[in-house]
Amino acid sequence: MLRLDAVTLAPGGEPLLLDADWHVHPGEHVGLVGRNGTGKTTLLRAIVGEQPVDGGRIHLRPGARIGWLPQQAVSGSTRPVWDEVSSRMGWYHALQAELDAAMRAADAGQPGSDQRLADATERFRAAGGYAVDETIGTVLSGLGFGPDRWRQPCDTFSGGWQMRIALARLLLAQPDLALLDEPTNHLDLEARSWLAGYLQQVPWTFVVVSHDRWLLDRAVDRIGEIRGQQLHTYVGNFSRFVVERESRLSDQANRFARQQEEIARLERFIERFGAKATKASQARSRQNALDRIERIDAPERLGKLPKLRLPEAPPGELEAVGLRDAALGWGDAVVVEGVTFDLERGMRLAVLGPNGVGKSTLLHALAGRLPPIRGRRRVGDRSRIGVFTQDLAQDLPGEPSGLAHVSTLAPTVPPQQIRATLGALGLAPDAAERPIRELSGGEKARVALAALAVRPHNVLLLDEPTNHLDAESVAALVDALHAYAGAVLLVTHDRWLVERVATHVGRIAHGRFTLHPGVRPDDFDPIAPAAAHDAHRRQADDGGEHVDRKRIQRERERVRRRIQELERDISAAEAALARLDEALYAATDFQASRAAAQAREAAAARVDALYAEWEGLEARLVDG
Repeated sequence: MLRLDAVTLAPGGEPLLLDADWHVHPGEHVGLVGRNGTGKTTLLRAIVGEQPVDGGRIHLRPGARIGWLPQQAVSGSTRPVWDEVSSRMGWYHALQAELDAAMRAADAGQPGSDQRLADATERFRAAGGYAVDETIGTVLSGLGFGPDRWRQPCDTFSGGWQMRIALARLLLAQPDLALLDEPTNHLDLEARSWLAGYLQQVPWTFVVVSHDRWLLDRAVDRIGEIRGQQLHTYVGNFSRFVVERESRLSDQANRFARQQEEIARLERFIERFGAKATKASQARSRQNALDRIERIDAPERLGKLPKLRLPEAPPGELEAVGLRDAALGWGDAVVVEGVTFDLERGMRLAVLGPNGVGKSTLLHALAGRLPPIRGRRRVGDRSRIGVFTQDLAQDLPGEPSGLAHVSTLAPTVPPQQIRATLGALGLAPDAAERPIRELSGGEKARVALAALAVRPHNVLLLDEPTNHLDAESVAALVDALHAYAGAVLLVTHDRWLVERVATHVGRIAHGRFTLHPGVRPDDFDPIAPAAAHDAHRRQADDGGEHVDRKRIQRERERVRRRIQELERDISAAEAALARLDEALYAATDFQASRAAAQAREAAAARVDALYAEWEGLEARLVDG
């Protein structure tokens, strides 16, 4: 499906990938990983021809249909959502055209048209043509679009929802090879979980760049890692990759050490005896052996990020901060009400729920930035609250470097510790020295998170802290939060983070907040999961606005034709069965009797199958 032959990528003259060879076979689900800035997006852009290669060649299977979802994809359409997401379903339109042509041939009585129509109908059925509306509704519902939004014009949605429209359009296109760059950006936890399950079962090939550990563990069966300007490949999901990579690096280190010992032994002999006439022959032999050695590369010494260490939580009251019968919102608009709970020392509370239900509103209320509309906020004695939100990155000063800015906020913290914190969060050493105005949005977010992480607090309120962090930085944050003794509230859509960090889970649904200890599987279930899907099915059955009535009439006509064809087949099959009954009765020896019985059994099974299909189609006509 995809092959890289000695591919080099060096945008701006700085090599990201050197002489990379890679094969992606049909049906493989590949996760492309690596630290930020290693060239993952550049490689995807090169595959689709948006980025020139600086050496080697990229081969795609001739005629392959390629789907491409860049990070900032938007639908760019004014059409209704339903029409836009179904606009690239070439597989469906081709099968529909084939079926229509077969029907016209049958209507004209062309020779062989009945078989042609039967074959076209079967291909259409097997590909899901009769369930296409259900498929579209399932994808839209899975990505968070309720039925009331399916006819809404695309250009009325925000950028995050436009990304979802573009993702739905790609999924429904069913390309031969899909390239997805951070598809979980802008998705809430429910949509992320649905996407992981959907991608897991698709038959087509895809390469996905993602920092979502849940998706990389559930949906992929191969990993490609860009590290040290090389592309390393592994079989298995992300968790398997982490173990296998460690094993490979350990094995490489052992082989390198043994080889270095052998090289040193040979060099010592050559140096000691090379000038002696009596040993000259042996020294030349050792030199030849040394020259023949295929050198093993030194193992990477930067295999791990610096450890992220949060300062020890200062003493404070057990009940650090809480809300009492609070109604929360903006202005007079209540988003969530009846909120009563305390965030206690040692508690790590993950707040879950779809976008827009009030998770960030709850965090801002706890932080004291948003007074409750009703009820009250309670702050424990000596509580020192640290807050991280995405907008902190936008408010950073432009002139100082990230290192200088964090040092200014934490003047007593040694520079080495600040560098280690920035590094643990994935900010490269050279980026830490650049003016903040020159950093990307993700790099600025890491600076803002580092500024919080180096200062002592006994309460941490974190709104999407893993956005812009690669998988290894997320793992470093998980370890740090586990070791932290203060109180933590996490607003996140990262399921892997929740499962490994949370001691409690809170959910916001239908304007109410509920909380329980521990993490349960149903915490990740969508709210009212069947509502949108069932609503659309009712619309389809009633001939609603999303269904083309003329197409339904054509489908009913195809069903009638298939019933007529089945009736002819049933008559022929029953006649064949009767002849086999006669042959079985007339058989005079064991072999003939056995052959006739086997043939009759197969013929009877065919008759049963034809009747079953006939009854199903008859019921469909009656129901519909």
